[in-house]
Formats: sequence, structure tokens, C-alpha cells
Amino acid sequence: MRIAVFLLGLVAGLLMAPHPTRAQAQQVVEIPTRTAQSVRAILLRSPAAKGNLILLAGGHGNLSIGKDGAIAWGKGIHLVRARADFAKAGFNVLLPDIANDHKRGEEAVVDYRSSVAHAMDLGALVAYMRRLSGPVYLIGTDRGAVSVANAAVRLSAGDRPDAIVIASGMLMNVTTKQASVERLVPGLQRITLPTLLVAHAKDGCKLSNPGQPERFQRQYLTGTRKVDIKLIHGGVATVGDQCGAQTSHGFRGQDAELVRTIADWLKALGNS
Repeated sequence: MRIAVFLLGLVAGLLMAPHPTRAQAQQVVEIPTRTAQSVRAILLRSPAAKGNLILLAGGHGNLSIGKDGAIAWGKGIHLVRARADFAKAGFNVLLPDIANDHKRGEEAVVDYRSSVAHAMDLGALVAYMRRLSGPVYLIGTDRGAVSVANAAVRLSAGDRPDAIVIASGMLMNVTTKQASVERLVPGLQRITLPTLLVAHAKDGCKLSNPGQPERFQRQYLTGTRKVDIKLIHGGVATVGDQCGAQTSHGFRGQDAELVRTIADWLKALGNS
């Protein structure tokens, strides 16, 4: 009888134990970054995490995250909507807002993404995540590519990420006022971090067409020891603004494939 009770208790305990891929509930954190400045962010912890991700939204980047974790803008952006999927894939995930001095009402200061101050903010986020466990990876989409490249050029030592990922990034300059990496971030040849560039084969946004990653790699990532380019195919056909989140540019209907593509690349990097 005692053995039966023990076995029943053991089984119950195993059933109630956290699943290794089950992410914990999100929490809101305030991270000091510069004098009198901090960044509010959503943090998701993953049991036995393989590393840490910082996900940067595109557009103006002003998510206006509330104290309760509510996101006022950008909920449909693929890195935002898939944050829990990245945690389930085995990563601690940080989804940051932008610092208050970079905000202008519901939008943001023009070209803040290429500033020294913004790079310092991201460096502080990297240092914060590095205290958890494992490497730290910086991932950006759309205009977030500028933030990622700016950080990769400016940051060093413990504040610098261990690798970068850009998905549907505005890499090459197309228009005179475009927020592209090519136009706004000098010294790209100084990037040495392992880099993954992801594009959708049917991205109809003229500012991030799927031919840009190869051109960007060939022209600017000459100092990078490892660069890989991944093309995503398929998805849901869309009409309207082709630079929006609910299009091939935003990997509509393909969150699982995008998360798997990025997660597999990062895990292989960590095992190399």
C-alpha cells in the first residue's frame, strides 16, 4: 500500500513539474540604461534556456508598454506577436520599449536608432540579460535593423551581443529619407559578430526586397566571420501596404517557421 501511494505521488509530481519547453508567465521590468533614463520591457523566462533574446520591433519602435505589460502599439509585428514562441523554443526573451527621451508622443524621434544613446540603451539590455545565463542575441526587424547594426558597430565587451539576427530588414538605401542601415550606420565593416539575415522570398516592400541581404553581405559585412542568409517561402497572400506587419514582409502566417529558422540557427551557433 505504501509503495502504491509513493508511486501515485511520484507520477503526480512529474505531471505537475514544469515542462522544459514551457515558458513562465511574462513579467514587466524596468532596466536603467543611461543617466535619468530607463527602458521598460517584457521579460519571459524559459526553463533550461539555451540563451537570451532581445527582440526589437520595427517601425518607430515605440511600443508604449504599460506597467501591466499591455502593448499600445505594434502588437501585430512578428517579433512581438511571436515572443512567447521564442520562449517555448528554449530562450529567455526580452521585448523592450524605447527610452522616454526617444519618444515623441505616440511615435519616436527621427533616426534615434542610429544614435550613441540608443546603442547605450541596447548595451544595458544586453548586460541585463547576460546576468541570466548563456549568450545574448539581438534580433530586429524592419527599421529595427538599424538598431541592431548600430549596436553591433558601437558596443564592445560585455555590452555587445554574441550574435545578431535581422529579419525583413531595411538594409540597403532605396529612398533619400529612408531609415536604412546603409544610410544611417557608418562603419559597418567593423561588424564581426555572427550574423543571420532572414528575408521572405515574396517580400513586396520595396524598402526590404529579398535581394537586399546578399548585396548587404557582399558590400558591408566584409569583417564578419560568419554570415548566413535564410529565405522563407509560402505564407498567406496579402494586399495593401506591402511594408506592413500582416504581409509577407511581416511573415504573416509563418510565425512557427520563422521562430524555428532563427532558433535552430542560434542553437547550432551555441553548439559550434
